[in-house]
Amino acid sequence: MPRITGANIAEHVAAQEAAVVEAAQRLFAQRGVAAVSLGDIAAEVGLGRTSLYRYFPTKGHILQVWFDREMDPLLARSQEVVDELGPTAAGLRAWLDVQLDFVTDEAHGALVDASAAAPELSPEIVAHFGQRHRELYATLGPVLRAGGARTPEEARVRALLVAGLVRSSADLVAGGVPAAVVREELHRAATAVAGLA
Repeated sequence: MPRITGANIAEHVAAQEAAVVEAAQRLFAQRGVAAVSLGDIAAEVGLGRTSLYRYFPTKGHILQVWFDREMDPLLARSQEVVDELGPTAAGLRAWLDVQLDFVTDEAHGALVDASAAAPELSPEIVAHFGQRHRELYATLGPVLRAGGARTPEEARVRALLVAGLVRSSADLVAGGVPAAVVREELHRAATAVAGLA
């Protein structure tokens, strides 16, 4: 019988999953997703390949857990700033700052690169990524309603436009535009889109 390394089975499983995700992150960064097999990841962690399959049947499942580990604190912080500052322009600016800091972080870039290079993302995993992004955009709901979004569809369109502004802003920062300049313009443009100008 395999040795349990945690206080209970749930802790053991969580520790094993964390070790696998961390090993995959290292290997993906060193070699690229396509060049890393599940066997490579299992060996890095000290698991048998069949044992790894109990936790993660594909590299896509590893990416999903990695993604969730990043999204959970981002969602919490996004909701927190809106709750703290209310559905105001200041709340929107704080939300935007959280998003821009996240998408320009090197660790997030590694996840995006790994996900883009993974050939076997199942429709379920892609749908999961989409759902988690919708949860993130939903944290803007009170701000968008305060800005005059009258219907769920109008709020959704505004949220997606704001999200597009954040992604474009990250590209500008990556391209060398000073972050302070990008942040100021992001605040201005998103405030207009949200109807809070």
